[in-house]
Amino acid sequence: MLKWGVDSGPYIHDFYNDGRVLHWTVDNSRDWAGDGGKIEYVCRAIGLAETQEYYNVELTDCENQPDDFVVHPVSFRKDEL
Repeated sequence: MLKWGVDSGPYIHDFYNDGRVLHWTVDNSRDWAGDGGKIEYVCRAIGLAETQEYYNVELTDCENQPDDFVVHPVSFRKDEL
């Protein structure tokens, strides 16, 4: 999945479920404003949080993270769906 910035390169999201955990990798190396690297989250739970304007993907119960850690790797504007 690609997430485009306003005036820069894409953030590339690669994710898969191996049947036990969700692997979600974010690669921003093509974005001039990004830190030029990749980060992988390995999590046991995925959810969807809703605000007035967005649907936010939430990953929780992630390896090597505190119990209350929540990462929002991607959001979707409701008016664009």
